[in-house]
Amino acid sequence: MSKLFRRFLAAGTAAVMLTMATVPAHAAAERFTDVKPSAWYYTAIDYAVSEGLFSGTSANTFSPGSPMTRAMFVRVLGNKAGVDPEDYPGSYFLDVPKGTWYTPYVQWAAGHEIVNGTGGYKFSPNQSVTREQMALILYNYAKTTDCDLTARTGLLDKYPDGGKVASYAEKAMEWAVTHNILSGSGGRLDPKGTATRAQVAQIFYNSRELLANGSEEPQPPTPSPSPEPSPSPDPDTPRIPISDEVRAKLRPNQDPDKILDYVLHGKKDDPTFSYDGTTAKWDPALIGQPGVAKTPMGSWENVEDETRSSSAIGNGCVKMLTRTASDRFYITAEEEDGYFALYYHPADKPDSQQMRQIKAALNLTRPIKYDRGLAYQGSGWAGPMVWEQYGGAQGIADKIEFYLLEMHPYATGYYLTEPQPGVFYLLY
Repeated sequence: MSKLFRRFLAAGTAAVMLTMATVPAHAAAERFTDVKPSAWYYTAIDYAVSEGLFSGTSANTFSPGSPMTRAMFVRVLGNKAGVDPEDYPGSYFLDVPKGTWYTPYVQWAAGHEIVNGTGGYKFSPNQSVTREQMALILYNYAKTTDCDLTARTGLLDKYPDGGKVASYAEKAMEWAVTHNILSGSGGRLDPKGTATRAQVAQIFYNSRELLANGSEEPQPPTPSPSPEPSPSPDPDTPRIPISDEVRAKLRPNQDPDKILDYVLHGKKDDPTFSYDGTTAKWDPALIGQPGVAKTPMGSWENVEDETRSSSAIGNGCVKMLTRTASDRFYITAEEEDGYFALYYHPADKPDSQQMRQIKAALNLTRPIKYDRGLAYQGSGWAGPMVWEQYGGAQGIADKIEFYLLEMHPYATGYYLTEPQPGVFYLLY
């Protein structure tokens, strides 16, 4: 079956429905016994069903008052965009398993930055979608399809609850109200309010002309200029989970994609501040596992600071992963934390022959505990100490003794790591 024909089927028949009922997408509203011609939503449902955006919940019902979840809303938008499920087999989010009726649509939306998730690498598919979330999702879709993005500033101030709109959704809500996609309810915006199937049908009916005037398909996000652009979105590509709330708080010099790109591939475009990427592997499953440490790497609170820029955060992550000889890592940006957090797993591997020689050459004149726990703490450190440059085991041992006995005479513990053969770090 050709891709073009599959797209025709996806857009024209909506064979897999939000409720998994099988009703032909071309069925008009009069087929539904619970959609009366006199109802305010009759025309919108007739449009939505005729266009293949919605299907009924049974052969003769639409369930206009049923609630709409985030997964359902993205599925309807995907139907409008003619998404081919076969083009999106993976999943970005931990709570969006492969093989569900909504997975490819969420994957499509995430890949085009139409949705960003709710934090913690989650999408919350079964959570009721709010009015401000719908506005933001449609606004992001409009951006990727080159639709009219004009909005009347200050429009939200005309509503008594306009100040309750989340900062990340303000521009989207202004846009939605400007173009009559969303209107007030009882004189209020009700940004945190949820929506029914009938209300969502009305929203898509209201936006039908606006969203029809853009390009045919969403365009992938344009990467920030860099010598080595970040990879295009892919199911297996590492991605820092960012909620819309957190994204709205990030400082101008904090770009999650750049941070991760710097950690994975290094930074080479500035000779005064360059570093290599890590050899540790990205692992979203680290959270909650034993033997995993968490450390803050850069806050977005208060003021913009170069020490918390994308470059600095990336460099800090690489340094931590290197000196702790970690083999796996993960980065989050949770609103409750207020900072980019690095989760890392120090590798537990047998000592190399060179490491054994260094330990044998050490002559510590006071008791200092050998403590692997230092790899999980924000301890002091020294390195790298390269085997050849220090003349072998005795030279490195002498340097370690100098640090522990002379420079830091109150150190109570130490630990040695070898992130790569012949390269050693001291933690104390």
